[in-house]
Amino acid sequence: MPLKMEECQMKKLIYFLLLLTLISFTACTRPPQNEEPLAPPAVSETEVTLYYANRAYVETGDENLEKLIPIKRTLRTKNENLHMSILNELKKAPDNNDMVTELFPEITFTGVEIKNNVAHIDISSENLNGGSLQEFFLMSQIIYTFTELEGIDKVQFLVDGKIKESLMGHFPSDKPLGRNEM
Repeated sequence: MPLKMEECQMKKLIYFLLLLTLISFTACTRPPQNEEPLAPPAVSETEVTLYYANRAYVETGDENLEKLIPIKRTLRTKNENLHMSILNELKKAPDNNDMVTELFPEITFTGVEIKNNVAHIDISSENLNGGSLQEFFLMSQIIYTFTELEGIDKVQFLVDGKIKESLMGHFPSDKPLGRNEM
Protein backbone atom coordinates (compact mmCIF):
# COMPACT_ATOMS: atom_id res chain seq x y z
CA MET A 1 0.00 0.00 0.00
CA PRO A 2 1.52 3.25 -1.03
CA LEU A 3 2.22 5.71 1.78
CA LYS A 4 0.71 9.04 1.69
CA MET A 5 2.95 12.04 1.54
CA GLU A 6 2.15 13.02 5.11
CA GLU A 7 3.03 9.59 6.46
CA CYS A 8 6.35 9.69 4.63
CA GLN A 9 7.19 13.06 6.07
CA MET A 10 6.12 11.86 9.51
CA LYS A 11 8.46 8.84 9.31
CA LYS A 12 11.31 11.06 8.19
CA LEU A 13 10.63 13.39 11.10
CA ILE A 14 10.58 10.49 13.56
CA TYR A 15 13.86 9.09 12.18
CA PHE A 16 15.39 12.53 12.33
CA LEU A 17 14.29 13.02 15.95
CA LEU A 18 15.58 9.57 16.93
CA LEU A 19 18.91 10.30 15.28
CA LEU A 20 19.11 13.70 16.99
CA THR A 21 18.31 12.11 20.38
CA LEU A 22 20.94 9.44 19.87
CA ILE A 23 23.59 12.02 18.95
CA SER A 24 22.76 14.21 21.94
CA PHE A 25 23.00 11.25 24.35
CA THR A 26 26.40 10.23 23.06
CA ALA A 27 27.64 13.82 23.18
CA CYS A 28 26.59 14.18 26.82
CA THR A 29 28.28 11.08 28.13
CA ARG A 30 31.85 11.40 29.37
CA PRO A 31 34.43 9.16 27.84
CA PRO A 32 36.07 6.81 30.34
CA GLN A 33 39.11 8.37 31.90
CA ASN A 34 42.18 6.24 32.30
CA GLU A 35 44.00 9.03 34.12
CA GLU A 36 44.12 9.09 37.88
CA PRO A 37 43.06 12.34 39.50
CA LEU A 38 45.91 14.76 40.09
CA ALA A 39 47.39 14.34 43.53
CA PRO A 40 47.72 17.46 45.65
CA PRO A 41 51.26 18.82 45.75
CA ALA A 42 53.45 16.81 48.06
CA VAL A 43 54.27 18.46 51.35
CA SER A 44 57.82 17.93 52.46
CA GLU A 45 58.97 18.38 56.02
CA THR A 46 62.54 19.36 56.79
CA GLU A 47 64.08 19.99 60.17
CA VAL A 48 66.32 23.06 60.11
CA THR A 49 68.23 25.11 62.64
CA LEU A 50 67.32 28.78 62.50
CA TYR A 51 69.43 31.45 64.17
CA TYR A 52 67.88 34.48 65.84
CA ALA A 53 69.40 37.48 67.58
CA ASN A 54 69.75 37.21 71.35
CA ARG A 55 67.39 39.88 72.71
CA ALA A 56 69.57 40.48 75.79
CA TYR A 57 72.62 41.13 73.59
CA VAL A 58 70.66 43.46 71.29
CA GLU A 59 69.34 45.45 74.25
CA THR A 60 72.56 45.61 76.31
CA GLY A 61 75.47 45.08 73.92
CA ASP A 62 77.04 42.85 76.60
CA GLU A 63 79.87 41.06 74.77
CA ASN A 64 79.76 38.24 77.36
CA LEU A 65 76.42 37.11 75.90
CA GLU A 66 75.94 34.93 72.85
CA LYS A 67 74.87 37.05 69.89
CA LEU A 68 72.81 34.35 68.18
CA ILE A 69 70.51 31.69 69.57
CA PRO A 70 69.79 28.55 67.50
CA ILE A 71 66.36 26.98 67.44
CA LYS A 72 65.26 23.81 65.63
CA ARG A 73 62.12 23.97 63.53
CA THR A 74 60.35 21.65 61.15
CA LEU A 75 59.44 23.50 57.98
CA ARG A 76 56.60 22.25 55.82
CA THR A 77 56.94 23.24 52.20
CA LYS A 78 54.65 22.54 49.25
CA ASN A 79 55.69 24.27 46.08
CA GLU A 80 58.02 26.71 47.79
CA ASN A 81 61.76 26.27 47.55
CA LEU A 82 63.20 25.18 50.93
CA HIS A 83 65.75 28.00 50.89
CA MET A 84 63.11 30.68 50.30
CA SER A 85 60.98 29.03 52.98
CA ILE A 86 63.89 29.36 55.44
CA LEU A 87 64.28 33.07 54.66
CA ASN A 88 60.56 33.64 55.09
CA GLU A 89 60.64 31.76 58.40
CA LEU A 90 63.55 33.92 59.62
CA LYS A 91 61.42 37.00 58.92
CA LYS A 92 58.77 35.82 61.39
CA ALA A 93 59.03 36.83 65.02
CA PRO A 94 60.33 33.89 67.07
CA ASP A 95 58.03 32.25 69.62
CA ASN A 96 60.65 32.69 72.33
CA ASN A 97 60.86 36.18 73.91
CA ASP A 98 64.61 35.74 74.43
CA MET A 99 65.09 36.04 70.66
CA VAL A 100 64.39 38.67 68.00
CA THR A 101 64.83 38.77 64.25
CA GLU A 102 66.46 41.50 62.19
CA LEU A 103 64.94 40.18 58.97
CA PHE A 104 62.02 42.56 58.87
CA PRO A 105 58.88 41.71 56.86
CA GLU A 106 59.59 44.66 54.53
CA ILE A 107 62.79 43.01 53.27
CA THR A 108 62.18 41.13 50.01
CA PHE A 109 64.25 38.12 49.01
CA THR A 110 64.09 37.64 45.25
CA GLY A 111 65.96 34.36 44.91
CA VAL A 112 68.38 31.79 46.24
CA GLU A 113 70.78 29.76 44.14
CA ILE A 114 73.32 27.24 45.43
CA LYS A 115 76.57 27.00 43.44
CA ASN A 116 79.82 25.36 44.55
CA ASN A 117 78.73 25.16 48.22
CA VAL A 118 77.83 28.87 48.27
CA ALA A 119 74.27 30.11 48.76
CA HIS A 120 73.74 33.16 46.54
CA ILE A 121 70.95 35.11 48.23
CA ASP A 122 69.41 37.97 46.26
CA ILE A 123 67.77 40.79 48.21
CA SER A 124 65.75 43.67 46.80
CA SER A 125 67.28 47.08 47.52
CA GLU A 126 63.83 48.35 48.42
CA ASN A 127 63.56 48.69 52.23
CA LEU A 128 67.11 47.39 52.67
CA ASN A 129 68.36 49.91 55.20
CA GLY A 130 69.31 50.10 58.83
CA GLY A 131 72.13 50.61 61.25
CA SER A 132 75.18 48.46 61.81
CA LEU A 133 73.35 46.28 64.36
CA GLN A 134 70.54 45.47 61.91
CA GLU A 135 73.02 44.72 59.13
CA PHE A 136 75.18 42.54 61.38
CA PHE A 137 72.24 40.43 62.55
CA LEU A 138 70.57 40.23 59.14
CA MET A 139 73.78 38.85 57.66
CA SER A 140 74.63 36.67 60.68
CA GLN A 141 71.18 35.10 60.97
CA ILE A 142 71.28 34.14 57.30
CA ILE A 143 74.90 32.97 57.26
CA TYR A 144 74.57 30.84 60.40
CA THR A 145 71.24 29.35 59.33
CA PHE A 146 72.33 28.52 55.78
CA THR A 147 75.71 27.09 56.77
CA GLU A 148 73.83 24.59 58.96
CA LEU A 149 72.46 23.09 55.75
CA GLU A 150 74.34 20.26 54.11
CA GLY A 151 76.41 21.40 51.15
CA ILE A 152 76.51 25.11 52.07
CA ASP A 153 79.72 26.57 53.49
CA LYS A 154 79.30 30.27 52.70
CA VAL A 155 76.76 32.88 51.65
CA GLN A 156 77.15 35.44 48.86
CA PHE A 157 74.74 38.33 49.24
CA LEU A 158 73.40 40.03 46.13
CA VAL A 159 71.37 43.23 45.93
CA ASP A 160 69.05 43.42 42.93
CA GLY A 161 71.02 40.59 41.32
CA LYS A 162 74.44 42.23 41.72
CA ILE A 163 77.29 41.81 44.18
CA LYS A 164 77.55 45.00 46.23
CA GLU A 165 80.31 46.26 48.49
CA SER A 166 77.88 46.31 51.43
CA LEU A 167 74.19 45.62 52.06
CA MET A 168 73.52 48.64 54.27
CA GLY A 169 76.88 50.38 54.33
CA HIS A 170 78.45 48.89 57.46
CA PHE A 171 79.81 45.41 56.66
CA PRO A 172 81.48 44.10 53.50
CA SER A 173 79.37 41.79 51.37
CA ASP A 174 81.41 41.69 48.16
CA LYS A 175 82.65 38.11 48.66
CA PRO A 176 81.17 34.87 50.00
CA LEU A 177 81.00 34.94 53.80
CA GLY A 178 81.16 32.08 56.27
CA ARG A 179 80.74 32.00 60.02
CA ASN A 180 84.35 33.03 60.60
CA GLU A 181 83.90 36.23 58.60
CA MET A 182 81.13 37.60 60.84
